[in-house]
Amino acid sequence: MRLLCMLLALCYLLPVQAATSSVFDYDIKHWTSANGLASNSVRTITQDQQGYLWFGTLYGLHRFDGQQFEIFTTETHPQLASNAITQLLTDKEGRIWVGTKAGLSVFHPQQWQFQRLPLYNEVTSLLELDNGEIWVAADQLFSVSQGQVKRVEHIKAVVSQLTYFQQQLWVAAAEYLYQRTPEGEWLQHALPTELMQTPLYDLSGTDEGLFLASESGLYRLTEQGVRAQSLPDGSVAPVYQVMQDAHGATWISAYRKLFYRFGQEHWQTVTLEELGSSPWFSALYQDQQQHLWLSSFSDGVFRASLAQIRRLLPGHDAVVRSLGLTPQGQLLIAAQTELGILDKAGFYRQLLAEEALQAQTVHDMFWPDGQTLWLAMERGLYQLDEEQARLLPVFPQLQGQTVRAILPDQKGQIWIAALQGLYQVIDGELHFSELNQQLESRQITTLNRNERQLLLGTSRGLYRWQNNRLSRQGSGTALYNAYILAALLLPDDTMLVSTLDDGIFIMLPGQSWQHLHGGNGLVHGPAVSFYYHQHSGWIWVSTHKGIFRLQRASLESARTEGYRLEEILSPFDRQMGSLSSRCCNGAGAAKVVYWQQQLWYPTLKGVVSVPELPAVSALPEPRPHLKSVNAQHFYPVSATQRSVVLEQYERNMQLNFTALEFDRPESLVFRYKLEGFDQDWQVSPLRREAVYTNLPPGNFEFLLQVKYRHQQWQDAAQTQLQLVIPRRFDETLLYRLLWLLLFISTLYGLFWLYRQNALLKQEQLARLVQQRTQELENSNQRLNVLNEQLQQLTHRDSLTGLRNSRFLSEQLPKDIEHFQRNIDSLQQQGKIIALLVLQADGLDQLLATHGKGLADSLLQHFSAVLSRETRGSDYVVRLDDGRFVVVFREILQQQVGPYSRRLLDLLSGSDLALGDGSPLTLSVSGAYAWYPLPLLGGSLLSWEFSLQLASLALRQLQQHGRVARVASLQFASQLDAFEFEETADLEQQVNRLQAEGLIWLKTE
Repeated sequence: MRLLCMLLALCYLLPVQAATSSVFDYDIKHWTSANGLASNSVRTITQDQQGYLWFGTLYGLHRFDGQQFEIFTTETHPQLASNAITQLLTDKEGRIWVGTKAGLSVFHPQQWQFQRLPLYNEVTSLLELDNGEIWVAADQLFSVSQGQVKRVEHIKAVVSQLTYFQQQLWVAAAEYLYQRTPEGEWLQHALPTELMQTPLYDLSGTDEGLFLASESGLYRLTEQGVRAQSLPDGSVAPVYQVMQDAHGATWISAYRKLFYRFGQEHWQTVTLEELGSSPWFSALYQDQQQHLWLSSFSDGVFRASLAQIRRLLPGHDAVVRSLGLTPQGQLLIAAQTELGILDKAGFYRQLLAEEALQAQTVHDMFWPDGQTLWLAMERGLYQLDEEQARLLPVFPQLQGQTVRAILPDQKGQIWIAALQGLYQVIDGELHFSELNQQLESRQITTLNRNERQLLLGTSRGLYRWQNNRLSRQGSGTALYNAYILAALLLPDDTMLVSTLDDGIFIMLPGQSWQHLHGGNGLVHGPAVSFYYHQHSGWIWVSTHKGIFRLQRASLESARTEGYRLEEILSPFDRQMGSLSSRCCNGAGAAKVVYWQQQLWYPTLKGVVSVPELPAVSALPEPRPHLKSVNAQHFYPVSATQRSVVLEQYERNMQLNFTALEFDRPESLVFRYKLEGFDQDWQVSPLRREAVYTNLPPGNFEFLLQVKYRHQQWQDAAQTQLQLVIPRRFDETLLYRLLWLLLFISTLYGLFWLYRQNALLKQEQLARLVQQRTQELENSNQRLNVLNEQLQQLTHRDSLTGLRNSRFLSEQLPKDIEHFQRNIDSLQQQGKIIALLVLQADGLDQLLATHGKGLADSLLQHFSAVLSRETRGSDYVVRLDDGRFVVVFREILQQQVGPYSRRLLDLLSGSDLALGDGSPLTLSVSGAYAWYPLPLLGGSLLSWEFSLQLASLALRQLQQHGRVARVASLQFASQLDAFEFEETADLEQQVNRLQAEGLIWLKTE
């Protein structure tokens, strides 16, 4: 942490206009024994094929995932040569070679085992050749191939360091530097006398040649031989390593110093004075993501990542409150004690000193014209007199009250938000706005507008001024009385409003308010500024704890798919030089400026600039890793392993998992689920283990997902592992079958004894049973005949002899089922099922006038005509006193109407004689409906629904006074069966659709 503070302090001292790469542009993170290291003395670093970092310390080997350290020692792994680790190397096969002060071991990740090799001296260097052979410097020079250790006989002297440079092998020995050419020829270069007598720590090559780092200083191989080199600051001190990284920067680790140079630029130095401590960097290592790791002898391990986000301190005051752009395209910076301009070339010029500002904070900036600057300040509105370097009051009415924002409109008027209300400048005169009478609070906090409307944020809610009308927003939500911090009005009238305690409210045109809060994706707390980058479609949001951006397109689908957020600066990014609770602390309305393809934010420690398209915003996707399964045995899980088979008796287990994240490990959230056991996902925001007890036997799938806190779970990465728990013998089917066989055998024995005892009685009863059986069979036959007769009677109407409604409810579903099975061929023939409802008109009047006898005669005559005139495949059912239903099975659709009219004509043409001899002419009405109905999805409606529609059509026909006519309800083509699926009152629904013209009554 002290190194971080030092780097940030030096960052403030850099000139703003410097465009060169700097060591102070790196984001520094630090881990010590307080974070889990067994020792702060870290000597060597490597990275395995999965991405884990391995650290060699004086007290064991460590594997690091960004959050946790796994420690390997001789107590837990006896095949580890020693706890004092000196060298680490990951070979092409993924094995990790561990050099110690007591020899060499190799770690096999697939088997999770160490192998001790017969080499017992201190290992000072490891190198893998192109053929996969490992060379080891351990006093003498050794080679390891296929597990066999051999001494390299060509060099018999004490060997200290190895390297591969310019396609040649280099070996540093006691007196000579040996060089093996690609042709296999050995050359030697004499070492200086002072270098022979001191330890050699490193042998490495850069673009400038081959360097030797030693206790006596830095040396380089030249055409004249190995020569001493002064350090970049001209001093001579012990040097521990020289490295050129993938970016082309050169690093030199020396005693209490760190040197950095990018390309051919000037050297930069970090010394003890800036550090505040003396971590001597023992090793420098660049990982697969090109991040630099620095291990120290006494202060743990550091990680340096090149960041794109910069923090600048142009002036003398670090506390910056507001930013603005001048008409000339320069950045206007208002600090707490000064006001200045940063031009495009990066030069800073002070406009006002502390005495002129009079301890006032600038809240906003406005240029009425190209030469005049207004400043909204704590005690009024002032105009800058640049020549005299002083401030002049603009409007006396505003003196003494805080002015927070200034906003012009398209009419040439200027809106001013002040502590005591809203003001307007019209034709150069200040007016107290009439809108203040409608505001619950006159403390205006923010202003924002587009071409059609103006937003006013207050300490008691948000207001919108549109079409000369002021309306309060957010009725029924927490926005209604909220303290408004910032507001953004997009060109399409989309509104974003930040509140102090209730998150961000979003309203799309024509929709209701959406609410973005901590539970559905909001990070870092209350938003203090918005900026919409129209070209990219991102909405940038700054808070006191960081910066994130919100994708504009995701607002349309946010209710179902969530918000698309990308974190730009989090509380874990300490490179920015502030506490986690202090990021973008601007004042008033000038909290963000877009300048030179970057977004600029005021902070308590200078100005933060963020690239328009920051690469750091695209966080690397965290990949979940399953590390091991711990039951009564330990089962390591390799990267390619997909299943683990446990022992039969292992029913309690612990699954250890992680995700490699070295930037923001605290922001990762895991969830897991054991398919076949867990019903729901188990969320694990802190722990990286899953514990299960009393598991049953079977095959299970362990699913693991990981994401960043601000992401949705649909964006999470997933891995899985199959867990197999074999059955014990007492859980197998064979075991259960044996018990079942024993039980059955016991029952059979008991039954056999009982049967032997009962056989005697059975013989006596046999003849009696035979007699009774014959009698019973005769009785059953008679009963079956009576049952058939009774069943026929229950399906017949006693008066007319026709089928009754019970027969209809049993037979018609069978007919429909037959129709559904053959629906394709029947529809091709144009055939349907039709229900014709018939009713004799005036039957109640005849019953009242002439008595029940005549009415019964009329119904019997009616049924006789129907039975005679219907087709053989059809049947007639009497529903109630005067209604009949004719069921046409598989009739052509176009024949339903004519056939129905013919039946009505036959019935209506019949004459009956009354008791006095006078004739009676029948009047019959009818209506029909089809199955399935001619609707979209008509087959989803039942036959009862078709019968109800036919009855409803008949009732409407009779209500209109039409007799001897056939009617049916017709449907519009766009009408869907869904209109009737949940209808409680069919008649009311039909009447409504008839009023809308979607259903009409057709008479024939």
